[in-house]
Amino acid sequence: MTTDLPESLAERWQPLGTRTGEASVLVATITTETTLYEPTDSRAPSELGPSRIPVRSLFAVDVGISPSLSTIGVSPESTFSKAAPKAKSQFVDTLTDEGLVVDGTRETLDFEGPNGNAGKWYVLEAAYPVDPDVTANGTDRVATEAHVAVWPTETSYGMAGGVLPLETVDAEASALEVNPDRDRETISELVRTIEIDSQAE
Repeated sequence: MTTDLPESLAERWQPLGTRTGEASVLVATITTETTLYEPTDSRAPSELGPSRIPVRSLFAVDVGISPSLSTIGVSPESTFSKAAPKAKSQFVDTLTDEGLVVDGTRETLDFEGPNGNAGKWYVLEAAYPVDPDVTANGTDRVATEAHVAVWPTETSYGMAGGVLPLETVDAEASALEVNPDRDRETISELVRTIEIDSQAE
């Protein structure tokens, strides 16, 4: 199921596809369906390299938990300290599967989720794979930054974030605009305004 973007982003961003993952926390199984978004004026990801994730992208995650947390007598808030790192780890696995190299977590921040609940915001250092043939200096990686925010919802967890480039591809044929401050604000806008109605299973 594709998560709808907030109205303020819907005209500038479009769904690119979804990916399903699964992880275990305590006695529950967490299933995630990640919807990836790219700018409507984006170049095709394949034009830069092998990754299907655009170097500038947003994502939102629909989280399902089985059995439901209420069934086993716990709340999303009480298990959040274990669930948040698991969610981050699953996101890192998704990036790695798509050819990105995650060099570590630069920052872990406390923040207020869109529903008012306290969440965790992770800022990851990453390198994005590019085809050396499209670059003037033959580089095969571009420095990027990935953000993943996780917060408890009424029955589950919300999760959203994005990837942004920190350096350009040095080739006219694959010009890559770099504007980290603008991109970080876009990711922040998504996290602040996304409506994720995660459902327990």
